Amino acid sequence: WLRDGSVQLAVYLPRLAEHPVLRQLIEGAIRTQAYFILSDPWANSFRKDWAKPEALPKFDRQIGRGGWVATRNFEVDSGAYFLNLLWNYASTPGALWGAAAFLNDSLLHDAAALMVDTWTLEQRHEERSPYRYAELPREGRGAASNYTGMLWSGFRPSDDPNTYGYNIPVNMYAAGSLERLAALNELVWRDAALGAAARRLAADIRAGIDKFGVPVPGDPGGARMYAYEVDGLGGVLASFDDPNIPSLLAMPLLGYPHYDPQLYAATRRRILSPANSHYFQGSQLRGCGSPHTPTNYVWSLAHCVQGLTSPDPVERADMFRQLLQMQGDNGLMHESNDVNDPRRLTRPLFQWANTML
Repeated sequence: WLRDGSVQLAVYLPRLAEHPVLRQLIEGAIRTQAYFILSDPWANSFRKDWAKPEALPKFDRQIGRGGWVATRNFEVDSGAYFLNLLWNYASTPGALWGAAAFLNDSLLHDAAALMVDTWTLEQRHEERSPYRYAELPREGRGAASNYTGMLWSGFRPSDDPNTYGYNIPVNMYAAGSLERLAALNELVWRDAALGAAARRLAADIRAGIDKFGVPVPGDPGGARMYAYEVDGLGGVLASFDDPNIPSLLAMPLLGYPHYDPQLYAATRRRILSPANSHYFQGSQLRGCGSPHTPTNYVWSLAHCVQGLTSPDPVERADMFRQLLQMQGDNGLMHESNDVNDPRRLTRPLFQWANTML
């Protein structure tokens, strides 16, 4: 997975100056991600070994699997994680010798440029996008949407299908990654067309978030807050936040400086309450769950985000105590845990959650 792999690699970047042996590993992984993106910019995860498409079941071929592609769920955040990984590498403490020479590799430039081109297509998904996925409605196109300036995405960071095409926190993360890509371009590639495209796309997304991402409250006198997904046609999903990242709860961590702190505070209160359709509370744990996992199971990723974004030391300590309970019997983090019995869990090993802890 581009997303998970980027997070796991990023934790080593501040340590490169002291442990230069890691540099070849990190740079090789970045090149590998770029190669995979060039093979299919809509895919979200890839295989270590080539798989002959004709050797796979018919349904796997119908949903785009085969070759290097493991899963072809188009998730905008996957590409954003790659762009942010490039920026994080360029910003590594210790001023890596020859970092610009590595980043100037045409493989990396071309992967970033292809991602921008793909995202530009997905601004007008209905009219221009060739992307289809058999499990999505309307013959694979997904739920109907209208142009908003934001990027259409078929799936959430959890790999679940979107209800509506424009995911607000994912678009925030993408806009931030584009702003950083434009800055990186000025430092390294100096490609005028790429820089202009990235800046325009970031501005379009920001305008779309401001216009469509904060719907008018349904109740008179209700608080204004960010929606999770919209479609540009009036459809709004507001009573939900995915525990994976990007999420509404994670807004201060997304590198998107344009969010409104007051709107975020109102949104946070809704997310961390029964108003969130997937907020669960039991005798041992309480927090955000997901349609991806059983009812009354909460995610350690959301606990990490809640702690990292809280200004309250009591709340942070509480999150840390709960996270220790969520380690089960093997001392590792997992995808989700039962709120009444944390020993009941999904995914015995979840490296992204280990990284976040």
